[in-house]
Amino acid sequence: MEEMTATSQQLSKAHAMTRVHSTTWYDPIKSMPPRLNEACTGTYLMLRAIDEIEDHPTLPAADRATLLRQISVALQTQRDASHFDTIMGDNYGNLPDVTRDLPQWAALIPRDVAPRVCEAIAAMADRMAEWVLKEFRIHSRDDLDCYTYAVGSATVLIFCDLWSWYDGAPSDRSHGIAFGRYLQAVNMLVDREEDAEHGVDFLPAGWKVRQMIEYAHDQEAGAVAYINTLSPGPARDFFTGPLLRAQKALRSVEALVLRPPEQNAAP
Repeated sequence: MEEMTATSQQLSKAHAMTRVHSTTWYDPIKSMPPRLNEACTGTYLMLRAIDEIEDHPTLPAADRATLLRQISVALQTQRDASHFDTIMGDNYGNLPDVTRDLPQWAALIPRDVAPRVCEAIAAMADRMAEWVLKEFRIHSRDDLDCYTYAVGSATVLIFCDLWSWYDGAPSDRSHGIAFGRYLQAVNMLVDREEDAEHGVDFLPAGWKVRQMIEYAHDQEAGAVAYINTLSPGPARDFFTGPLLRAQKALRSVEALVLRPPEQNAAP
């Protein structure tokens, strides 16, 4: 009974943290059945924890890359919570709570699937470190595909594993890759001005915003197909909302960018 209470307290804390960082994911996660709830909540917060390092506004790139790689090693070697405090070191006070509490989120995930989640997030942290050191410079369509896979598609594939683990629910992973790329591409378009303030431009060299919109549309059919492969239930509920919001956001960006120039009034 004491262990169940502790788990309930951990889950409540995790739900509260999820709500702080994302109204998009909070409702579908909180409504999930037991075990899948813990798995998805812990996974989402671990992803958020490393994302906050990747995008930290004041830590030098070298420090962010080093921390991401140390977290990757710690996850691969199954180190205890105190080790995470050690590797955060002097940066501990500069990191958000969701990052400092990463070991708690990992502990929330059921033991029979936690190693798979940790392995995937360790790989993602390594890829993030590489992009931090590259200053997110994207030179070509291939670079763009690599980045949207590293942070978008890889996230969706983790959740594909969770659906399969929980009840054997099938999902098309190839379409899942497109789904992740689609969400990431739309985020890049929506956040472009904010990213520019930090000196980051995710458009490949020589691209205009119109080409990035076309790139997002290239992924959209696969994204919709991915949702259609999911049976009604938690998995479909989890991703349907983000798809609809991304489609709405893309239409808004497209309307703004592709709007015909206003004609000058006749004198």
